This record gives sequence, structure tokens and C-alpha cells, in this order.
Amino acid sequence: MTNESFLGMFARSPFSALQEHMDVGKKATVALKNFLFSAKNSDWDAASRYRQEIIDLEHVADGIKYKIRSNLPKSLFMPVSREDLLDLVYAMDAIPNTAKDISGIMIGRHMEIPEQISEQFISFAEAAINAAKQASIAIEKVDEMQRSGFGSSDANLLRDLVAELEQLEHEDDELEAALRNDFFVIEKEFSPIDVMFLYDVINRIGSLADIAQTVGHILIRLVSK
Repeated sequence: MTNESFLGMFARSPFSALQEHMDVGKKATVALKNFLFSAKNSDWDAASRYRQEIIDLEHVADGIKYKIRSNLPKSLFMPVSREDLLDLVYAMDAIPNTAKDISGIMIGRHMEIPEQISEQFISFAEAAINAAKQASIAIEKVDEMQRSGFGSSDANLLRDLVAELEQLEHEDDELEAALRNDFFVIEKEFSPIDVMFLYDVINRIGSLADIAQTVGHILIRLVSK
């Protein structure tokens, strides 16, 4: 995409490029889900393929982020602030970055998910990934609203989407707390280093839902000004 066409897209809708970035982030979470299923089954060949897919998507997201940062002039008139738009893209960029970090830690150690908590672990990860998908839906809707002109009903719809996103984040927090508690009961069966790394992965997966919630809050800030 040339600078001219990119700027033209921004002039029509500042959320078009953001939606493009978020779509890449959503694909990275789907690849992460497949990676985690492969790791759960100790299929490290498949996990390696999904890990490479995540890396490739993270590079694409970086490229989009660079275009947004470089081609958003301060003088460009938009109904939303340049600073808020950049806050949003940096928040969204944390999603593919986190997916890459999680897969990197796990594949580097061929990290086994303890069988006693494996199903619970996957349910928790799926909840975090669903929150990221909900953030993508919210950005897509804002792009549609921007194109047609914001109305009062649009603002209410966005608040409903973000409220659902907050509920997903809350549910993920509860799943994370339960997973941590159950793992604590059995953690002495595993090496301290393995325990440390698994808690780190759990924390990073939980952060996906936190990041998605942050995206929602920035969206509300954008359209409320």
C-alpha cells in the first residue's frame, strides 16, 4: 500500500487501518489457540508451525503499526484525536506481541501442561482469546459507525459491546484464579523452574483479556469526545 492510498484511507475513516491491524491480531490469537492445543498434545511439530504463523503475523502487525505512526500527520483533520488513535494502536499491538511471547516461552522449553489442569488451562486460554475477538468486533463496529456518521444509537451499541468485553475479561479473571488455585495444590509435583515458567505463561495469557479490555476503554474515550 502506497503512502498516498494509505492516507486516503485515513481521510475516509481513521479506523480502517486500525481494523486491518486488529484483524491481524485476531488471527494471531487463533494461531495461539491452535498452538496451545498442539502443546497440550505434545505435538511440537504442529506447535512449531503455529509458532511461525504467529511470528509472521506479528511482523505484519508491526508493519501496519509503522504505517499508522508514520502517515498520520498532526494536521490531518479527524473527528478523533491523533494521540488517542496512537494509544489504541499500541494497545492493539500488544495482542500479537503477547501471543508471540507465550508461544516462544512454551516452545523453547517444550513446556508440558500438567494433565491434571490441561482442560482447565485450555478453557482459560479460550476465554482470553474470546475477549481479544470481542475487541476486534468492537473496532469493526466503530469503523462502520465512522463511515455512516456517529449517532446516539451507535454510542449505545459500542457501550454494549464494551460491556460484553468487560464481562468476558471478568470471566477470564475468575478462570485464571481457579486455575492458579488448582495448580498450587499440585505444583510440588513439578520442578520449581517448570512451575515458575507455567505461572508466567498463565499470567501472559490472562493479560490478553486485560489488553482487550483496554482497547475497549480507549474506543469509548475516542467516540465520547
